[in-house]
Amino acid sequence: MATKLDSALGDYLKQIKHYPLLTAEEEQKLGEKIQAAACAEERLARGELNLRQHEQIHRDAAIARDRMVQANLRLVISVAKHFRNRGLPMEDLVNEGNVGLMNAVDRFDPEVGSRFSTYATYWIDQAIRRAIQNASQMIHIPSYLMEQIGHMKLAMRDLEDRLGRPANMTELAQHMNISPRKVQAISQAIRACTCPKEETNNEEGQSWTSTLPDTRTPSPDEDIFTKSEADFVSAMLSRITEREAKVLKMRYGITQKNGRRMSLKEIGEAVELTRERVRQIEKEAKKKLEDYVRENL
Repeated sequence: MATKLDSALGDYLKQIKHYPLLTAEEEQKLGEKIQAAACAEERLARGELNLRQHEQIHRDAAIARDRMVQANLRLVISVAKHFRNRGLPMEDLVNEGNVGLMNAVDRFDPEVGSRFSTYATYWIDQAIRRAIQNASQMIHIPSYLMEQIGHMKLAMRDLEDRLGRPANMTELAQHMNISPRKVQAISQAIRACTCPKEETNNEEGQSWTSTLPDTRTPSPDEDIFTKSEADFVSAMLSRITEREAKVLKMRYGITQKNGRRMSLKEIGEAVELTRERVRQIEKEAKKKLEDYVRENL
């Protein structure tokens, strides 16, 4: 299997070596053609282009895009080599890197004045890192949250060094200048990131999933978090009137056993209000809840 893969990758390397590299001037011209296609729709709408010119611009852009990608396929190989033995085979690293390369081609601004390879390396690197991250964890964590996880881990180590003990939620929140609820959310993400992948661990060939504890009994930290969630929901509902809460519950099927969402007309008949007034009440209630969430997350 490995021999076949190495052979396929070797054939690919031989193929892409035939694509000539680009000069700075060639990159500039090709980039201008690609950017022209991005503006072609607006120019057509303004009457600056006719349909024939519009189609020609897109054809030229497609050719330019292919040329830019082909000339930089070796750059993808160069970047992908730095990520060997990270959980993905080289072939997958190259495929993901090529996706990043194509994104870079579409986003490249030739007016900036830098070489395309400098710009594309960032996008190739990010695409590969994201693929490795997704492959190494069971639960996908958004990239922005991964950054917050990194900050929290640093804060936890810093506070533990200072205090001589692990910091609690309140101390972490104050240190990071975020709400305790957000600390809880990031902590949950950290636990998700460190969850082991499914693999056989014992002599009987059992996977870790077959030895999980009974989920019907919540752990102490889960119990605390559940109470915190209940308090948060109660606080949210206290921000709106009883009528607003009733409208939202009916609108989103919370009061129905089958979870059926009621229409504005049905709600209006139930609470003896017009359809338009029900819509206004729903809008006002959602605005209050959104404001509360922004303040506390």
